[in-house]
Amino acid sequence: MANTATFYEWRLVPARVAELLPYAFTVKLAYERAAVAVDLLSTSVATWAPSANQITVYGPTLPTDSARIKLAELLGKTPVMTTFAATTPDWDKEIIIKRGSVVPGLPAVWNTGTAMLGGPTPLSNGLMTGLLAGGLGYGAGALAEQLFPERYIQRGKLRRTLGMIGALGGLATGGVNAYSNAKAMRTSMLKGLVTRNDTPFEYPHEQLPEKAAMSYDDTGAYPGMPLYQPNVHVSQFNQAAWNDVQRGFANGFQTHTPPQYAAAATGLMSGIGASQRSPIIRPIDVIHGIASAGVGLATANIAGRALSAMAGLTPEGQNKLQDMGLWGGMMHAIIPPLFGAR
Repeated sequence: MANTATFYEWRLVPARVAELLPYAFTVKLAYERAAVAVDLLSTSVATWAPSANQITVYGPTLPTDSARIKLAELLGKTPVMTTFAATTPDWDKEIIIKRGSVVPGLPAVWNTGTAMLGGPTPLSNGLMTGLLAGGLGYGAGALAEQLFPERYIQRGKLRRTLGMIGALGGLATGGVNAYSNAKAMRTSMLKGLVTRNDTPFEYPHEQLPEKAAMSYDDTGAYPGMPLYQPNVHVSQFNQAAWNDVQRGFANGFQTHTPPQYAAAATGLMSGIGASQRSPIIRPIDVIHGIASAGVGLATANIAGRALSAMAGLTPEGQNKLQDMGLWGGMMHAIIPPLFGAR
């Protein structure tokens, strides 16, 4: 799968990730704030190319000259270039920092509606999403009623049901947005509902309050899981992972960790450690770090717990797992779902 010459190249990945991540957070936040001001956040895809330090904005329609100028001005404090394209990103060179909707015609409808409702707030986003989703649901129901005989579908009932489901789902997104604002601003849910989404707040990580280890938390942890105890030693885990890679060269990678998997796992751990500014992190930090990379919370929960458990073992315990081939088996099960598909 790999030769000795490439081992050292893969081995450089964790340090590179730890170096890039703090600045990547700054770039991501700067773009999100600027994109909200020019109504690009929800209707475009933005990527960052670290080698060129360039943000590229992709969308079905390119923004106006005035929008480009304003975006560049707002990003002026962050030394990053900005370009616009209607093509597909080069995933080998670019890192996605924001994915929005690219449905044709949606930008104009969305921007006009949110402007009429006072700008990009959870309230306006929820109302617009509810109206759009409700309309789509109603239209889909009406179409289905025309396609199926009346003995199967009662006329008028399906369209109302789907319309109501779409509208409620859209309003629910506004509620989630309001909760996020309220949590970030440390304010009430009602105030979070009308707070503009581009309002500055502490970033990239809000310090979580310390909780007892034997308690439930916002990831659905059950009692007994010490998610808030700093017991994940990043450097020790990284060393163990690369030791298993070396075993793979001698014994085969089916029972040991391939260098690609080790690079992904140790890069992830190094990045989270860098964002927390600590060589020892908590399992909850690992879970949140994976989730913030765009992985679903359920997958992040499982993978974060597994990686934290592996990192929390003593060096003797880690070596024992590697002798048995279990370490490599766990890496084969954890890493592909996180990084194997785009």
